[in-house]
Amino acid sequence: MKLIYHKLISILTGILLIAQIGYCQDLSQGLQVNDLTAHPMQALAKPAYLGTAIDPSFGTTIRRITDAGMGNVIVPMYSTIQAWNANESLMIVYDQSTGDHQLLNGISYTFIRRLTDVNPKDLEQIFWDFNNPDFFYYPENGSNDFIKYNVLTQAKQTLFNFNTISNCTGSIAMGNDIQMMSWDNDVLSFRCGNDSAFSYKISTATIQKFSISNLQNIAPMPAPSGSNFYHSTKALDANGNVSFNLNESSGEHSCLGKLTNGNDAHFAIAFAQGPLGGCIGDIIAHDLTTGNCFPVISQSQGYNYPQSGTHISALAHKNSEGGWMAASMMGYDKDGQSLLDQELVIAKAEQGNIKVCRIGHHRSDEDDYDYWGEPHAVISPSGTRVLYASDWSGAADGQSIDCYVVELPSYSQFVLNSLDIQSNKSSFHVYPNPSNHSVHVQWENKLAPNKLVIYNSLGKKVISYSIQNKNSLRINKNEIGSGLFYLKMEGRNSTYTTKKLCFY
Repeated sequence: MKLIYHKLISILTGILLIAQIGYCQDLSQGLQVNDLTAHPMQALAKPAYLGTAIDPSFGTTIRRITDAGMGNVIVPMYSTIQAWNANESLMIVYDQSTGDHQLLNGISYTFIRRLTDVNPKDLEQIFWDFNNPDFFYYPENGSNDFIKYNVLTQAKQTLFNFNTISNCTGSIAMGNDIQMMSWDNDVLSFRCGNDSAFSYKISTATIQKFSISNLQNIAPMPAPSGSNFYHSTKALDANGNVSFNLNESSGEHSCLGKLTNGNDAHFAIAFAQGPLGGCIGDIIAHDLTTGNCFPVISQSQGYNYPQSGTHISALAHKNSEGGWMAASMMGYDKDGQSLLDQELVIAKAEQGNIKVCRIGHHRSDEDDYDYWGEPHAVISPSGTRVLYASDWSGAADGQSIDCYVVELPSYSQFVLNSLDIQSNKSSFHVYPNPSNHSVHVQWENKLAPNKLVIYNSLGKKVISYSIQNKNSLRINKNEIGSGLFYLKMEGRNSTYTTKKLCFY
């Protein structure tokens, strides 16, 4: 029975994955682009668990997805680490109060289980597979084994041991501001103490030593292609040699990603201009293929001096338009009254065609929780949602820190693109879909079905309706809740078809 259950889950998540391959979306739809007007933060009640609020300054939907409880902290792992799996059906957040990670449904955000059987070297070092939604990877604390983990079966596979492949007898570390693996899940990098650093290609079991004389206790990190690396203002090639000295003084709160043209990029905040002049701002893009840099958000575009506490997430790897990222800014006043202060943004890094959209106030001032109070925004693979943490400055200030998601206007289109119709297109209709209240299901009399069964995104049956001698049915959101569901029309001897339904 357990095997059948896991097989059903794999089939359902596989269907959703297929529907999202090649997803292309202009994430600025429904948002103001390159807007420099003041949108001061206004009072807003903290949403209930799984409830929503509309940001009064920007009109976006904010949903609270965790329930930490008084004095407790639940946060994203980090801005550079993907929270959602490849098809966004699952996600991971970190519970600082208990010291372990939580697995959530990636659509409805409901709690699934604690990952108590997973023990990474650092809370940030869990890396979702970029293509298969069932797997993530992590370096195991203590053993220094690199583990491939099946989130559905909880099976573990050791891919290699860091000490064995490098002959390192010292401490193993994967970096300070840790980055993801290469976007084909094949290349990662690490250092042995402060003496040497390596990249490792899993598919060929090939290790490459970096030609770096001074590691500065920082490991080089792989760019999405796996052919470029970044280390302390330098771009390095696949052989471990320096390709460019980038025009930056330091790599503040950086994230590796891609430009719209597909080139690997290093995105960072720059409080001072580079050695060659220029390239100062809240987000500066460095092309790791050409060495060129250009501003994404900067004073030269009309924004303020770079805001304190900016974190960048350039992980929208399923959006084929490319170059999209999210960022959170603490600001200096931390009251949300001035431009970019306590704001969340998305931006498109295309030189000559920059798009910046301010998408909400994160309402976290860091005063009571220091590091844990930083929002650490994380963009979803499709780019249509942004996860962040907040202590909800105001009446609830400092009482707890929870995770919130900004669901962008483009999110509903993303869900629609994922609602694939498998068969019998003309005989089984679900509308409106997605919906935030109810849907009407209608079918042709010739189907003569007996029942309609609804499963959630993990393959668990939610509810069954008897529909014999009927040709329509209305399903209300309050019957099954929010999230992605699968509707199966069943007869005496067979299942006629399966369709998707989304309540948001």
